[in-house]
Amino acid sequence: MGYDDAITLAMQKLDRIPPHTVCLNCGVHYENGEFYITWFNKKIALSDASVTQKILWLHYMTSNGLKNETGQLIAYREAAPALFYEPNFYKRAVQPLVNFFGKQPEKLTETGIALGGQKTEMGDASVKINVLPYLPLTFIIWQGCTSDEAGEEFAPDGNILFDKNAKTWLAAEDLAVIASAAVHELINFKK
Repeated sequence: MGYDDAITLAMQKLDRIPPHTVCLNCGVHYENGEFYITWFNKKIALSDASVTQKILWLHYMTSNGLKNETGQLIAYREAAPALFYEPNFYKRAVQPLVNFFGKQPEKLTETGIALGGQKTEMGDASVKINVLPYLPLTFIIWQGCTSDEAGEEFAPDGNILFDKNAKTWLAAEDLAVIASAAVHELINFKK
């Protein structure tokens, strides 16, 4: 199935849900026949979204996930038990995060706060951002270092954690794609 088919199917599903119900279920806005979604801290019309965003947002909008955060952070493998997709998650989301912010972790915190996030106390730098109204992601960086005693070098590392409610909103592939899109949003903002 191609992108157009995915959009068509998701739009058909959305059309069967009254707009006020969609707004109540997932925290979006509906004005003059158009849905608006808060992506990070920007209000964007569904019609103005990229193809990838549109598919993700339609899947989100047609879900009936948990609105309240559980406060329990989980790794991708716990949020999306499709382990075959885990290497793609790290390649498309975590690795770009580490490559860009790994040597200057403080830039992650600065960027995240500028995009509406909150500093958290994990790793050498971390920030929690509601990338969609009820879908927070926590981005974490551990700065690499050299151990003086053994002369060992440790490369920077990172991770992206989900609130346990994430799996009520999106499927495994969608969670990986939204994490990747969020990382690229952070990177593009900082550039």
